[in-house]
Amino acid sequence: MSKHFLFAALSLSLFACKKNDAESPAAVAAGFSQDFALLYRQQASLPQPAQPELTITVTDLQFSICPRNANCFMADYARPTLRITDAQGGTQQLTMPVILGSRSADWIDTTSVRANGRRYVLTYLKWQVPGDYHAATKENIKLTFRVD
Repeated sequence: MSKHFLFAALSLSLFACKKNDAESPAAVAAGFSQDFALLYRQQASLPQPAQPELTITVTDLQFSICPRNANCFMADYARPTLRITDAQGGTQQLTMPVILGSRSADWIDTTSVRANGRRYVLTYLKWQVPGDYHAATKENIKLTFRVD
């Protein structure tokens, strides 16, 4: 009897699991030397969606926001991981460093990316949370970049 009960419980737990198939935000088209914003799991095609020279996708986002009325040891930060795909389909994974502070673009970080036989400069300008800052989730943090 206990074997049957265990099998039934295991079967129910497997069916109860639900994969989170939340849709990715719509892709954006961005031009070179222009600022563009991305959300978690969103991608930008540069310079055009039809035949992009580069495609940049936010594949992961680590962040920390100090709770209201708390004194935190570390400042707020958002640390995106990007997948950069060139015109030939070659990919690179890039984790940007932590930008401390939330509402300031005082610390601008750049990195060099080699793709398509060229060198591109990727600039991580800022991150922001539209709406209630302390209710931030991965899905509503807006990251601003520029590619030159």
